Amino acid sequence: MATKKLPKTLALNAKKKADAARARLLAQAREDVALIKRRKQEITEAFYDIGEALLRLRKDPIPKLLGFDGFGQLCSKGLGVAPSTANELIAVVTRVSRRDALKWGKEKSLALVALADATPAADNPKAIDAKALRGLDPAEASVRELKALAKAERTTSKKNGAASRGRTSSPGERRAAAEIQAALRELGVKTASVSAVATRPGTESNVRIEGVPFTALPLLRRALPPR
Repeated sequence: MATKKLPKTLALNAKKKADAARARLLAQAREDVALIKRRKQEITEAFYDIGEALLRLRKDPIPKLLGFDGFGQLCSKGLGVAPSTANELIAVVTRVSRRDALKWGKEKSLALVALADATPAADNPKAIDAKALRGLDPAEASVRELKALAKAERTTSKKNGAASRGRTSSPGERRAAAEIQAALRELGVKTASVSAVATRPGTESNVRIEGVPFTALPLLRRALPPR
């Protein structure tokens, strides 16, 4: 059975309606893309804000003042957050600037922190040993690639044993130094620089504190972890 052609006017009207519908879809799609970009930025900012708040809550005697035995219980029972997740967020805010974290996002920031901790050198997430990167550009690398590098570094360290560390600080020492630096800067000492400096192989590192004027010594005492 032959199909009749639509009159020219009806065909034009149908085309206009189809074009209008397509334009509406395109406009909505563009709005959705813009919305997702805005919300992604908000999510990133939120995770950094949460990390800063967790860092403050972790300090003694805050957990006990709130009625918890310690920070872990505060996280799990008071906040509904796994302590491991809380410590990851704290690691980001103490090791990565807000500007870099917003640029990299949560997962990449965590991956770079993990890679910096896995290397034998006293690296920070923004300046990782070139050998560990194996020709990879951190700015362009994916989270999966960075995690693979960190895993490879940890495997190498295990194979070589503790002696391979030589004159280097441990991840825990570097984290502690980063937390003191973050606390000082939060207290207003923006020039503070704190690092873990390796001594002899097999012995603990020293703490190097720079950029803290004598007038800020009371703030330094507040920034140091309780003994």
